[in-house]
Amino acid sequence: MLKNIILYIVVFTVVGATSYFLQDLAISAAPTYFGSVLIKAYTFHYLFSLTLVIVFLIASKNNSFFDQLGFMYMGLLVFKIMVFAIVFYPYLLGELIMPQLYRALLLIPVLIFLFLEVFFISKIMHEKRL
Repeated sequence: MLKNIILYIVVFTVVGATSYFLQDLAISAAPTYFGSVLIKAYTFHYLFSLTLVIVFLIASKNNSFFDQLGFMYMGLLVFKIMVFAIVFYPYLLGELIMPQLYRALLLIPVLIFLFLEVFFISKIMHEKRL
């Protein structure tokens, strides 16, 4: 289990850092405030997704929770999106005037870490079923 946790940390860190630096490099002409917002978005998704996958790994060891893990994941995914929308409301829909392109670019971390979450959680659930 410790080996899997270390693997998750390494993969999330490498993929998150690589995608952040590639995105930051691609939008070098962004407004000055956008860089800090992008870092906050990547940090939020990194921490939330990594914690979620580790908790699911631990919860999968308990047979009484295993059958409900899929439903728990859907609820936590909705919760994650709601928290992201609340925290980043000023940047996504609020009073801060930001071009639509940069608002859409804030959703790239959502998609990247969502893919990692689904990949690892499905792998955890598949291994447990076997």
